[in-house]
Amino acid sequence: MSKPNDHHTDQPKQKKKIHRHLTKYLLEKDTLFATLWVFLFIFILGSIPLNLGVINPIKLSLKDFDSNDMSYSKLGKAKTTPPDKNIIVVNIGYLDREGLSLMINKVASYKPKVMALDAYFSGSKDPYQDSLLSETFRNNKNLIAASVLQFKGKNGDTASLMGTYISTANQYAHVNFFQDSLSTFRYFEPFYEDYAHKRYKAFSTAVIEAYDSNAYNKLEKKGASKVLINYSRRSTQYLTINFEDLMTYDESDSSIFKNKIVLFGYVNTDPNDIADKKFTPMNDRFYGKSIPDMNGIYVHANIISMALEKNYVKKLPSWANVLIAIVICWLHMSFFIHYYLESHIWFHLAAKIAQVLSAIFFVWLGIYLYDKYRLKVDLKLSLLVIVMAVDVIYFYEAWAVWMHKKFNYKTVFKPHHH
Repeated sequence: MSKPNDHHTDQPKQKKKIHRHLTKYLLEKDTLFATLWVFLFIFILGSIPLNLGVINPIKLSLKDFDSNDMSYSKLGKAKTTPPDKNIIVVNIGYLDREGLSLMINKVASYKPKVMALDAYFSGSKDPYQDSLLSETFRNNKNLIAASVLQFKGKNGDTASLMGTYISTANQYAHVNFFQDSLSTFRYFEPFYEDYAHKRYKAFSTAVIEAYDSNAYNKLEKKGASKVLINYSRRSTQYLTINFEDLMTYDESDSSIFKNKIVLFGYVNTDPNDIADKKFTPMNDRFYGKSIPDMNGIYVHANIISMALEKNYVKKLPSWANVLIAIVICWLHMSFFIHYYLESHIWFHLAAKIAQVLSAIFFVWLGIYLYDKYRLKVDLKLSLLVIVMAVDVIYFYEAWAVWMHKKFNYKTVFKPHHH
């Protein structure tokens, strides 16, 4: 008959056995080299210039995928964010130049601190309307007008502002988004510097500078060519006013606009109409998106809100993401090699379960860090190495056994070990 406390004395042995089970191959030369092989395979495959019609759509789709988008689209990251009372969006709809002049003058009478018009003018229309709008631009020094950067020169590296036919505005800023319209808009470039070292401010950057110099200085000091946009609000979380409603406002409504930022832009409320809309992380379909979800003026509004609230997303540097991937690959490789050599009958089952559980955990971890701490950790490489590690073992084994036969290379792999 066993003593009552026998099971207690067995516990240290069991723990030691489990620890040995998990770490036995951790410091083996083969584990380290097989880990390097995973990254070598990734590098080789990534260097092959494949241009296959079947692969390209998948490649492009994966390139635009970011699991952190679920923080916005599925976890409701922006739902609890209060409206930004510093920013008012005025819908310009399809107003002609006379209507725009009337709208801007009406808002200007309510003393906003900054006005910004997200519309550019590439040529003449009606002379009378052109003169009205030109005079409106001239009289309102706090108005920032949109323009477009056009690139010239042998390498397309010389920029100039276009769309400034109405040339009397106190300041122009470009509205270029430097990416294709089918990709998700996650980044913006606060400044563009051409080959001649002439610097152009983005539309949102110019608004931030005019409204809050401290916020602008912080943005400028970031020194980043690209800044990750922390989308904090959907379009419904900004006060939006249509032309017809604006025309009914009187002096009693001036407090709405006083000392605020007023963004004039096109607002399309039809969810199925994609005119002037962008894909953003707030899209309800975070993967395989088909309909862009946000008008450009609200993208600008989110950028401005982020800067004024100093609510930037912190990004882990690339070297740290690579280091994390190396450690993750090393740990998984140790686990996989253990099962491959000592429990081969269970190898594939154990490996697939480990891959699925690891993928779920690291996706959750990335979303958690992004949602709670505004820290973006790029785990794409980590997920890729987890997927590839199992198959690379077979290639490494063949090489190690061959090296053992030819050069007496010391390896844990033996011919026909299973």
